[in-house]
Amino acid sequence: MHRLARFALLVVVVAACAYGVTSYYTGRRSEDQWTWLRLEFHLNTAQLTRIHALHAAFQPVCADHCNRVAAAQLRLTALEQAGGKSSPEYAATAVEWDAIKRECNAATLRHLQAVAQVMDPDQARRYLAMMVPRIARSDHQGPRGVR
Repeated sequence: MHRLARFALLVVVVAACAYGVTSYYTGRRSEDQWTWLRLEFHLNTAQLTRIHALHAAFQPVCADHCNRVAAAQLRLTALEQAGGKSSPEYAATAVEWDAIKRECNAATLRHLQAVAQVMDPDQARRYLAMMVPRIARSDHQGPRGVR
């Protein structure tokens, strides 16, 4: 019986820890991206306003890239279903898709660098170290957001 009581206490402690961890991370994720950016990189109101303007200006560029990537992906899927991956048309569309992805990555990198220029130098380095690797990992299935 004594072992059962210790086991029950262990289960309660583990459950309480799991609840606490879940609550902590759920709470942090519910912050909007602008609150997160302001707090994470210690931005003042002027910096956040400038970054918000840069983000708004970049949205049409990002939307264009997303639309072009999606269209190329649809064409690739249709061509693959129609005749496989060996057709010249499929190869040309794959080259186009890669070019659009490179264009998107380059534009996003320029945008991230512009955002970093608004920040204090130490925060800018940290921001770029956090965000630039996301470009390489992007699956190009939609915009990534700032968080």
